[in-house]
Amino acid sequence: MHSHTDSSKKLAPLLRYAFRLGVDAATRNEDRNPYVPNSHLYHAWIAGWASLARGWNDSTDLRFS
Repeated sequence: MHSHTDSSKKLAPLLRYAFRLGVDAATRNEDRNPYVPNSHLYHAWIAGWASLARGWNDSTDLRFS
């Protein structure tokens, strides 16, 4: 059964907040920030967004087996 709620509406405020925190930390040049290129979390951040985008574009990736 699929939900008719739009999850992007729920995620949008959280993503804006996370982005703002990330930009603030990037201006301080923190190395544990995914918004600072080549930081510890940068590559994990990119991979996470790529897998999330793939899941949104291909519903078979998110099905339970």
